[in-house]
Amino acid sequence: MHLFDNRDDQNQNSTIDSNISFLELPFFDMPFRKRVKKCWNNFLVEEGKLRELIDSKADVDEICEKLDELFGIAFQKVYAEVGKNGEKYDLIFNLEGDWSRLFSLIYFKRMAPEKVFDHWNIIVGRQSNGNAINAFEIRMGENSVSAEDINIWTDWNDGYVDLEIYCESLMPLINADKGQAYQLLYILLDQSVGELAEMKYISRIDFIENPRKEESLKLSGLQEDFLVHLQITRDELINAERYVDLYSAYRMQPDENSIDGLRKDVFGGASCFGSIINDFYNGDTYIIDSLERDGITSGYIFYPLDWATGSDRAATILDFRDSLVEQIEQTCGKECFEFIGGSTGVNFGYIDFIAYDLKPVIDTMIELFKKSKVRWATYHSFRKDVDAVTIYQK
Repeated sequence: MHLFDNRDDQNQNSTIDSNISFLELPFFDMPFRKRVKKCWNNFLVEEGKLRELIDSKADVDEICEKLDELFGIAFQKVYAEVGKNGEKYDLIFNLEGDWSRLFSLIYFKRMAPEKVFDHWNIIVGRQSNGNAINAFEIRMGENSVSAEDINIWTDWNDGYVDLEIYCESLMPLINADKGQAYQLLYILLDQSVGELAEMKYISRIDFIENPRKEESLKLSGLQEDFLVHLQITRDELINAERYVDLYSAYRMQPDENSIDGLRKDVFGGASCFGSIINDFYNGDTYIIDSLERDGITSGYIFYPLDWATGSDRAATILDFRDSLVEQIEQTCGKECFEFIGGSTGVNFGYIDFIAYDLKPVIDTMIELFKKSKVRWATYHSFRKDVDAVTIYQK
């Protein structure tokens, strides 16, 4: 565990031990915050050329090359579609099966200068076609399937749904190349309920060889089935901003003797980005690797709870955490910091966050902890195999 030592430099909040590795404390020369600003500024200069390509019905490869050029400034990988919708143009950023991209894409949209919206609709997630899906047909090589070919049976449980699919026209492809069959199906599901709803709520999909006796749904009826069971509106179903604010509570069996800060003492918490916490516990680095390739990091601050005593100890701990998060948000703003959840352990409190620019976040936290009763506070990346970095100690 490393320690920041600020005692000899009152003008610099973050005097960093030279032994601290980049993976422990990833301060990027060009963090995502700066990359996004540079990207949007360049887009305002170049977007007219993109509109010209769309209007002239340019070759798909030419448009894709332009998209890579424009958005490669911010993202290592660009999954985008463009089109014209009335007087404005649509710019759609897709997740392509990677839920961790949602937070960076929502941030990217939030940071767009107002002038961008003079000509563009910025959309996160492939959108539902609503009732128009009845006429939708997709081809991949020699294989094609229409929306009306799909028969669906749903099984809802605790807000998630398992689907059984029968599609006679897909049976030859299912037997020859099941992966391609699923790829076609997912594209159709995106057109039916929207990419975000498909990824969030569908927990399992199985192709079946024969239709069930019970009446099936068509793709055109699947969205309504979602709305009924989730008890939300269509606008809520397709609203990308809503998905980053969906928190799930969790409980764990704590190790009361754990003092290493690796979250083993946690007995309960809530998160809107549970997959990165699961990755951490499992020692998986896929999500954090993906984020850091774009200049983003995600981690948690933990601090001792021995100062919180009395009959209302639990409320005191939560109030402190809520107040700290609010002050960080007010000081750093959404440009740098995004709260994604928190948890309470037997020994420590935890604040989980995404940093679009980590250094201002750490500097702010140091100043806030100085004013608190907490004896020390330590940062840990959502990488299980790196050291923690103590950012403050009385």
